[in-house]
Amino acid sequence: MIEINLIEQKKKFKAPVVLGIDLGKLPWKKLLISYLIATYPVSFLDDHFKEEIAKEELELTALNKKYQALRREIKKNENIKAQLLAFNEQIEKLKTRTEQVDKIIKAKTNPRYVLEKIARSTPDNVWFENLVIDPENNILIEGGTDSYTSIGEFIVNLNESPYFGRTLQLSDSKTEEEIYQGETFRVEKFSIKGKVEVFDPFTQGR
Repeated sequence: MIEINLIEQKKKFKAPVVLGIDLGKLPWKKLLISYLIATYPVSFLDDHFKEEIAKEELELTALNKKYQALRREIKKNENIKAQLLAFNEQIEKLKTRTEQVDKIIKAKTNPRYVLEKIARSTPDNVWFENLVIDPENNILIEGGTDSYTSIGEFIVNLNESPYFGRTLQLSDSKTEEEIYQGETFRVEKFSIKGKVEVFDPFTQGR
């Protein structure tokens, strides 16, 4: 049996050739995309760059925060450094003052001038057996003489000086007999107490 298809077959569309260009071989998809970009460039690029700019601004904001934090930290450290320098200066000044005060205290508690005054005020017939100045500046003078009046003279001379502030008093006295080279002598033993008010009158009030 022979069958014949009498229905007309559809022929493939063949693009025409224009000015020597075969339109069927052109990349229409790419051309369409290019056309769209060329037609609407502003909105497309604007959205793209807005996103990029937003990202950059976020990074810039974060970096700026770090920068400000670093500046505050540096300033804080500078303040600490300045405080340490000022503290060290105060320590040095305090050391200097302490040294000066120590010198003044040593000068005011040096018994040199007091002992010189006692030596100059001692009558020729008076001798010492004990002389003590304690940490509270109390003074004790123990000794003897062959004349009771010499004890009074000695106390008056010392009390007239600025060293003792008229605090010296006869606290004890007694008469004893001593033998020297076979002879018996009468001796007045005494004990004087008082207080050293000034060790160095030249530094008083400084």
